[in-house]
Amino acid sequence: MKKLGLVLGGGAVRGLAHIGILKSLEKHHVAVDCIIGTSMGGVVGGLYAAGVPVHEIENTLIHTPKLRFLDRGNWLKGILAGNGIAQVVSGLLAEHELQDICIEQLPISFKTIAVDLMEGTQVMIDQGDLVTALRATSAFPGVFAPLMWNGRMLVDGGVLNNLPVANMKEENVNCILAVDVSREHEKKPPRNMVEVVYRSYSLMTAERKHSSLSLADMVVRPDVGPYAAFDVTKSLECIAAGEEAMDAMMPELQRRLASEEISLI
Repeated sequence: MKKLGLVLGGGAVRGLAHIGILKSLEKHHVAVDCIIGTSMGGVVGGLYAAGVPVHEIENTLIHTPKLRFLDRGNWLKGILAGNGIAQVVSGLLAEHELQDICIEQLPISFKTIAVDLMEGTQVMIDQGDLVTALRATSAFPGVFAPLMWNGRMLVDGGVLNNLPVANMKEENVNCILAVDVSREHEKKPPRNMVEVVYRSYSLMTAERKHSSLSLADMVVRPDVGPYAAFDVTKSLECIAAGEEAMDAMMPELQRRLASEEISLI
């Protein structure tokens, strides 16, 4: 039976396009056997791998008041603080009695990437508490506070590896589908310090991203380039772009998987 591996990259609000990707896969009855995600791709992928329906992930991330993502007690550690994200994720998992679930218990194989700031190394998280893992991979420097965990200071895995296709090559899958929601460099000046930091990291990781994409069997690029990474008013547009892009590539995906039996929902 052919297995499909899904690699979901970081992209802040543009990463919500991953929800549209999953909606399209479900619509066409194609199941995912393994997910590796970074940053927003890690959050969306981890929730989906745990069994949370994609429409509930969409509703929660779209309709949760943005102030709930803040942790005012840690305001000075980051422009925003990541504990708020953990609380929202925990609440959604609790609705499905999954609040204490560990990664190794997930119905879909899942891994996420973080970076240890003190060692300067990539950290693959493939076991332990799911909420902690999602908190770590979403801690973008300068925006969310780092996570102190087992003596490590963990931040967003996109700092070193924003699209971990190479990690998926090590998994037992036959077809790797990578979703690239990053935007190529633009000349329009950043509007604020958050965008300055985000664009700086995007430039530093661009070369590695292109190398990673060459390892995928298929690459889906939702048309989210017009939207700023932290423009929450464009969330629905990003989701729609993801679904549209995956719908357009579905015939190719089905052809690639047609030579052998594939998992069906």
